[in-house]
Amino acid sequence: MNKPSRFAFPLLAAILISALTIAIFLSLNPNTWESWYPATCLKTGCFCEASNTHSPIRQAANTYSSLAFVFSGMFIIASARKGNRLSVGYSILMGIASIIVGVGSAFYHASLTFIGQFFDVFGMFLLAAFMLVYAFERIWKLRIITTLGLFLTLNIFLSWLQIAIPDTRRYAFAIVLIIALVFEYYFRAKNKPQIDLRLLQVGIGLLAGAYIIWILDNTRTVCFERSLMQGHALWHILGAISVWFLYRYYASEAKSN
Repeated sequence: MNKPSRFAFPLLAAILISALTIAIFLSLNPNTWESWYPATCLKTGCFCEASNTHSPIRQAANTYSSLAFVFSGMFIIASARKGNRLSVGYSILMGIASIIVGVGSAFYHASLTFIGQFFDVFGMFLLAAFMLVYAFERIWKLRIITTLGLFLTLNIFLSWLQIAIPDTRRYAFAIVLIIALVFEYYFRAKNKPQIDLRLLQVGIGLLAGAYIIWILDNTRTVCFERSLMQGHALWHILGAISVWFLYRYYASEAKSN
C-alpha cells in the first residue's frame, strides 16, 4: 500500500469522527449546558473568544479547531508498524490519547462545563504521562505491564488532582511535560540511540510558539472576541501538529539488537 492510500482511511475516519462530534453538539438545545456545572474559567473568562449563548456550541472557532487532534491521532494509529522500537500498541495508545484531546477539547469549548474541562485536560495528561513512562521504559527496560501500570497510576492521580484542585491542572500538565523531556534527554545521553532529534526539536518549537499564542489569547493581549480567527484555535492546530512530530520522533528510533 502506497503512502497516500495508507492515509486515506484515517483521513476519512477523522473527518467522520469530527463531523459526528459537531453534529451531536448542533443537535442540542442552546440551553442544554445551563444546567451543567460550569467550567472554572467562567469566573475570569474562558479565553478570548466570546461565548455564544444562543448556540449549543459556545465557542465555535475553539471547538472546531480542537478536532485537529483527532486527525493527528488517526494518522498516528495508521502509521503504527511492527518492527519499530515504538511498538504498535504504544503507537495506538498515543493516537487514542490525541483523539481524546481533540474530542474532549471540543466538548469543553462547546459546553464550557466542568466535565468538559475535565476531559479537555485529561487528554493532555494522557499524552504527557505517555511521554514520561515511555522514557522510563526505555531507560530501565521496564516490562509492558509495569509501564502500563505506571501510566494508569499517574493518570488516576492527575485526574483526581484536577477534580479536587482544578486550578492546578495547567501547572500539573506543565510539570509532567517538563519532567518527561528531562528524562527523554537523560535517555538520549545514557543510551545514545539512533533517533532523529530534529523531529523532537520541531515538535517542541511548535509547542513553544503555540504556548506564546495561548498566553496572548488568554491574557487578551491579542483578542478579537467575535472573529473565527482565534489565538486559542491556533494553539490547538499547532499543538496537534506538534503531537504528530513527537510521534515521528519516537518512530524514528532504531530498534536495538
